Amino acid sequence: MSVHKNLIRLKAATQEYDWGKSGSASLAARLGQNAIGHGFQIDENKSYAEIWMGTHPNGPAHLFDDPSTSLLSLVSSDPPFYLGDALRKWPSTVHIPYLFKVLSIKKALPLQAHPDKGLAERLHLRDPSSFVDSNHKPEIAVAIGEPLKATNTGTESDYVHVGDEDTAFTGFVGFRPLEDIKVFLQRVPELAHAIGEVILVASFTQNPSTENLKQVYGTLLRRGVEARDEVASAISKLEQRIKKGGSLGVPDGDELARLVLKVNAQYPGDAGVLATTFFMNFAKLKKGEGIYIGADEVHAYLEGDIIECMATSDNVVNAAFDAPESLASQVKTFVDMLTYTARPVSHWALPREAYPHSREGRTSKYDPPLEEFVVLGTTLDSKSAKVERLGAVGGPTIGIVTKGKARITVSRDHEQLELDEGGVVFIPPGNEIHVELLEGRGAEGAGEVWWSCFGA
Repeated sequence: MSVHKNLIRLKAATQEYDWGKSGSASLAARLGQNAIGHGFQIDENKSYAEIWMGTHPNGPAHLFDDPSTSLLSLVSSDPPFYLGDALRKWPSTVHIPYLFKVLSIKKALPLQAHPDKGLAERLHLRDPSSFVDSNHKPEIAVAIGEPLKATNTGTESDYVHVGDEDTAFTGFVGFRPLEDIKVFLQRVPELAHAIGEVILVASFTQNPSTENLKQVYGTLLRRGVEARDEVASAISKLEQRIKKGGSLGVPDGDELARLVLKVNAQYPGDAGVLATTFFMNFAKLKKGEGIYIGADEVHAYLEGDIIECMATSDNVVNAAFDAPESLASQVKTFVDMLTYTARPVSHWALPREAYPHSREGRTSKYDPPLEEFVVLGTTLDSKSAKVERLGAVGGPTIGIVTKGKARITVSRDHEQLELDEGGVVFIPPGNEIHVELLEGRGAEGAGEVWWSCFGA
């Protein structure tokens, strides 16, 4: 029998940000009751934004049965056993190579980008209090919530739905095609007024290049800090025109108008209202659909519940939807770091694929173009698909039950745990995993477990 445990329940960490859903409306809060366990009580007046599962110092996981011991301490006690191939890949660190999260989003996150490895190292050296690690932070997001329209029943009088009937998550990702931005600059006068540089706008409309996009976008964001009143005035005029029934006169104008109203209600007069709506793609994900955001890519998630996973980092540079005094020192870095990739929204789609190591065919794989992780989603039901078996992988695995009650069993020593919704486990490399749904949710008796792993 092994002297090591092969199935370890974790005590995760929560993060409270203003953009998170409030109280028990937050999936992060509801899952947090078992993800954190003893001492966690939902406060209906707090915004619960994220659950973190990993070893990052800004929100490290601990052992559920021994909260004084961190997951990092456990891994450090025998890195080859707990990390496997991940240690061979990155021998200079004993951190789990990914940070696994659940996000519950009520309103737009700050307009942001995450630095590549080289920039992260420079930012960490320059300002270690703001950039606590030197790693890059490419990430994926997968929608796991119910349709937004169904979960917002009009209790909030100012709620504006933007999306389809089955849209479960919305967000702004990457830049729209340059020709689309050109049309908006030509036909939405308030947008050009907010930018304030007639010659600059004309240069872009005459030659819609990525370099000219950088100049126009950077000017708008800088004026959002330095000439905030002028930008807010332009947005106010646009809002009033929309409310009076005025057409934007552009493709998808109705959707764009609703976005202006929605985002401006959240952040009145913020340059981000224009910087997202008219410059960035609007992603609408159904449950189970995903996106991939590479390093130095602009994004701002808007609404919904998601699984998120990234390389182990908490580095971020913001440029809107935050206090101007906080943004003043960040905008230049933000504008300079972006890739300015301008493509249709499909460019950022992350395919959901069959997982080849699934024995029962109940698990999907989300495999981004990076080395640190693969995300897996196991979907069960109590009527016809109660069991899944997953082949062993060469690196560490973290899993969370997001729906139903499940029994998790690993092949080494046949250790097992029964987990309610929110239960989190850590599994060392080399273990086959058996999942059995004990109790399903809803009329279909549904169960869901999400995993992040290295070496799948």
